[in-house]
Amino acid sequence: MNISAPDPADRWTSNALRTVVTTVKNEAPFLLEWLCYHRLIGFNRFVIYSNDCTDGTHEMLRLLNDAGLVHHYDNSSISPDLHKDPQRRAYARAMSLPEVTTSDWVAVLDGDEFFTVNAGEGTLDDLFHALPPRTDAVAAQWRIFGNNEIIEFDSDKLQITQFCMASPKETHFFYSQLAVKSIFRPSPVQQLGVHRPVFKTNFGTSDNPIMFVNGSGADVSDRFLHRSWCMDHDMSGFDLCHVNHYMIRSSEVFLMKRWRGTANSTNTERINFEYFNRYNLNVVPETGITRWAERVIAARADLIRQIPALGKLQAVAGATYRAQIDRLKKQLKAEAPEQYALLFSPEAQRKDTAQRQAELGKMLARQRKRTAAKIKDASAEDALPREIKASPILLAPLTAEAPVPTMPLLSMTPWATLPEDPVEVARTRAAAPAAPQPQGAEAPDLPPQWLIDLRRSPYKRGFYHSEEEFAALHVERKRTHLFVTFDNLSQVGLTGIDRDAWGYEFARKSDWSQLGIFAFRANWFRTPLLFDYLRHLRDAKLFERYETVTFSGTSMGAYAACAFSSLVPGAQVIAFSPQSTLSAGLVPWEGRFPSGRAADWRGDFSDAAAETAGAGRIFLIYDPLEENDRLHAERFTGDNVIHLRTPMAGHKTALRLRQADLLSRVVRGLATHSLTPQEFRHLYRSARMQPWYLDALGHRLAGRGRSDWLLRLAHIARKSGRPNVANNLKMLACHVPPPDALP
Repeated sequence: MNISAPDPADRWTSNALRTVVTTVKNEAPFLLEWLCYHRLIGFNRFVIYSNDCTDGTHEMLRLLNDAGLVHHYDNSSISPDLHKDPQRRAYARAMSLPEVTTSDWVAVLDGDEFFTVNAGEGTLDDLFHALPPRTDAVAAQWRIFGNNEIIEFDSDKLQITQFCMASPKETHFFYSQLAVKSIFRPSPVQQLGVHRPVFKTNFGTSDNPIMFVNGSGADVSDRFLHRSWCMDHDMSGFDLCHVNHYMIRSSEVFLMKRWRGTANSTNTERINFEYFNRYNLNVVPETGITRWAERVIAARADLIRQIPALGKLQAVAGATYRAQIDRLKKQLKAEAPEQYALLFSPEAQRKDTAQRQAELGKMLARQRKRTAAKIKDASAEDALPREIKASPILLAPLTAEAPVPTMPLLSMTPWATLPEDPVEVARTRAAAPAAPQPQGAEAPDLPPQWLIDLRRSPYKRGFYHSEEEFAALHVERKRTHLFVTFDNLSQVGLTGIDRDAWGYEFARKSDWSQLGIFAFRANWFRTPLLFDYLRHLRDAKLFERYETVTFSGTSMGAYAACAFSSLVPGAQVIAFSPQSTLSAGLVPWEGRFPSGRAADWRGDFSDAAAETAGAGRIFLIYDPLEENDRLHAERFTGDNVIHLRTPMAGHKTALRLRQADLLSRVVRGLATHSLTPQEFRHLYRSARMQPWYLDALGHRLAGRGRSDWLLRLAHIARKSGRPNVANNLKMLACHVPPPDALP
């Protein structure tokens, strides 16, 4: 089949195919961890070049290639028309492959680099959802990891859990610490590079612009469009993603690395003991990636179970490493005892860590001093950093004795002022001598986006009110539409100061006003204080300011959206995986959500199905195959209830629509009456080739003993560009018992 590259004009239309291009040499003990991790976060194609391997890496990659899990190429041979450098040689070869050119996203990574997503749950879907629209490339900055004072090689332990001390984000010890690795859309790319791609000459112009963003989503196109492989420090960003670079690993593994040479350079002497001194950065803790550890261990074990020869090759590689390390240590101790002590003395390791951390403390102190001097010399507020200028807008505490005042609400002015001016407080603190900071201390909190918007966007009217169990945020933009949202259960545990209301970014981009209700307890909004607060907002005629009002949420938030919609007769509701109630008397079959069932379900708003009688259109979006969700949806009756079914989505309907790039379109279309139920069903059919849909359908077929249908589904997945999903379905079919063996 002849596969052509996508039209550059359509380069933002899909996020489905995510490819890693890498070069490796003697990575057998670590290969499966690297592969399983990147598969788990959402990469689904792997183009891997290996050269001059002697530890079984070639053989492991051949097995993975035969299983359809990677595309493996031997890069050992040198061609007169290609670069002698093995890495550049591999990249030139990769750019001729349809597996690369037809991808939606491509990341160029080494075998000791782990792409780390900090947004959401840590998946590529979360990253793509958070990126600015029409992003072409992301410069993900290195976090260089030291050996964590670990000396011995242990083939059974994961790198991502062993090595948890890294370079700091706030400053840098040397320029190459600011290096980036890129993930990008390949259609504008002419040539792959180690750190960033080279774009075609007709891209990067006013007629055909390129958007290159940093790891926080900020535009850095000017710096990376034509050159540069490092950030300027003031361009650094880590909010959305970065790359964990395990340059050292343990001291024994570093010794092996020095002996074997590098897979990505013709300079065989590049990895020396000065390299160790420079990059052994045990400075600050960095443990975000460890949340994947259990899943990586399980995925690696499952892969070995399916392809037992992989486990044998990995074990042989571990034994080979151990024997070679022992020989190299003996030789080094005899020939260079000082370098031996540098690598293998625990005291030397502790001393080096302490020196690095002391140096960081001095550097941060100098930074604070420079910042204080700038603030002192600047005039008024304009010289202050954004996070200092953004002062909070507070509300007076709400109690039964002190009801919500109505006039300040209607004028949308702050309901209370700070006891001290925040700008003056910031100046005073900045000018004061800096207090000693503990090593590894976190950076100062930044303000949430809603507070920045209230101070800096064209819309500066709104309020924030906080109680022990909930908070309310109101941002007034245009008065054509008010979007009322409620947190879901997964947001309850979020403690960051920069927390936004559910659906905030969507409302912001839609230019809608929003009232967002935060949940600080997993009590399903069952608190009389919230009931009274929302009634006060109704009585203060907040909702009457807007032409239309939409209540929305998912699961717990969907219950609240339906229940409290009765406060605004005629309002419409968009409820994802809605729960009607957790009252045992009304839904005795509901056994999920123990914290919610423990709440008090007596009194007002206890049955969301009953509360929607006076609402406008009620859209219930749920998976009818999820039995409890179906039973909840069936409790909603009336001509205003519209059932929008999403089979195979499970209880994560909003998440699945977002992963299919449909969520914003669905909510906006339903809220503005521009999307009919028939059009919704047509849209949802477009999600049938999503990995989660195919996986759910495959498991349903497996449960029915239909291995024949599973194989047909695997064939369809492969034809649709889902080779990894196809392989998983094929393996699943091999373990399906015959129908007569099922209970």
